[in-house]
Amino acid sequence: MSALLGVFILGILSGWLMEWIFVRLFVPNPKKKVELALQASRKEVENLQKQNRELQASLKAVAVPAVAPVAVEAEPIVEVEVPVAEAVVEELESVAETLEAEAPAVEAAKDDDLTRLGGIGPKLAEAMNAAGITTYAQIAAMSSDELSKSLSESGVRYNKTAAETWAAQAKLAAEGDWKGLKDFQAQNKGA
Repeated sequence: MSALLGVFILGILSGWLMEWIFVRLFVPNPKKKVELALQASRKEVENLQKQNRELQASLKAVAVPAVAPVAVEAEPIVEVEVPVAEAVVEELESVAETLEAEAPAVEAAKDDDLTRLGGIGPKLAEAMNAAGITTYAQIAAMSSDELSKSLSESGVRYNKTAAETWAAQAKLAAEGDWKGLKDFQAQNKGA
């Protein structure tokens, strides 16, 4: 009888051990999944915070306010006629005026984010840049046929109907009318 009792107890213990091993190996632990998801979200938050700091640093580097020149008037110690100095001053003033006049053109010459126009994705924008089309003003000045010719060599596929609206969208974007662009895109959503 004691041998049967020993076998019975041994059977129960081995069954319990098998169940414990099975549960550990094959039954998922919901706490473990939550912990892994929490760790992944923490890493994502850290990456986003790092990107935010980098963007803010680059924004501070770019957004340096222009300092207006300060005019200082002083009494000359010795008055000397220097006609050459006056010519140099006049030439410098004309160069300064020319630079001020060209400043908006230089600002406009920067590459624009062409993906803000409806129907232009990253690949198409890359193809446009390769074809020399980098600004909204260029697109606004081109006809849809000229755009097709420029993009024909790239082999990138695009919606021809949407291409017909690019000039109007680019005109709004070049003027900085982002609300007007958004309204235009909402009206032409099917294009």
